[in-house]
Amino acid sequence: MEEIMIIEISVAVIALAFAALVVFLIMTLRSLSTVLLQTNETIRELQQQVNGISREATEVLRHTNEVTVDVRNKLHSIDSVVYSVKNIGDAVQEITSSIKQASASVAGSIRTKAVKQRPAAGGGPGKDKVATVIQAVPVAIELWQAFRSRKSQARQQAYPQQT
Repeated sequence: MEEIMIIEISVAVIALAFAALVVFLIMTLRSLSTVLLQTNETIRELQQQVNGISREATEVLRHTNEVTVDVRNKLHSIDSVVYSVKNIGDAVQEITSSIKQASASVAGSIRTKAVKQRPAAGGGPGKDKVATVIQAVPVAIELWQAFRSRKSQARQQAYPQQT
């Protein structure tokens, strides 16, 4: 009988352990179910946020494309202005070159006249003025050339791709 009683007690203990195991499994499954519900809710929220972000990114790309097209159009309109400014610069350079040649020829004619008038002047007060003008002309030409070279260098530094 003792053996039967031990078996009955063992079966009762096994039944209690099984019942405790089932209770803990039920509690674990409920916790897992709650976690899964929260995970599903989080995933839905993430999907909504990702959809919102993708809409915003699409909008930003559309605006960026519009700005790019606008900038491209403005650059094309500026091209003609830059071309016109270059033409004006070329024209000014030609005028400057002509003025330089004219001043050089005037200086040469003044020199020749001064040389011709030197013996006739005989040391009068006009001789000093003519000599001063003759000496000043090369200095003025050198100053003009220095000004031109500085202006050209400044232009080359400002617009290096045009040279």
